[in-house]
Amino acid sequence: MNRISALVTNAATARALAKAGARVALLDINLTASAEVGSEIGGVAIQCDVSDGLNVEAAFQDARDLHGADRNVVNCAGITTSARIVGRNSPHDLESFTRAIQINLIGTFNIMRLAAADIQTLEAL
Repeated sequence: MNRISALVTNAATARALAKAGARVALLDINLTASAEVGSEIGGVAIQCDVSDGLNVEAAFQDARDLHGADRNVVNCAGITTSARIVGRNSPHDLESFTRAIQINLIGTFNIMRLAAADIQTLEAL
């Protein structure tokens, strides 16, 4: 039986899936950190900015080339901004809030739309 393959955007999830026997491609903007995890779990690490459509398409292609088609995606990349809307001296920085929205909302949608399009082209098991 073929091993399950998965694209994952979170190191802890990548470890858990690898422990369960899955082939894992870990997508992360921080290639150094993801390469360490990839090496640890016998998976692959691919640099990927989840908020960039072309970058995600290239990352999916790299994963496909390195370990075959992925039928599973666990998409839980995210960042937080911990600041009040208005602090003592100034309003919350709009740039950091925009970045959080780009990664947490746009990035989530981006990964899911491209993964769904990719998966629907695969033959049924």
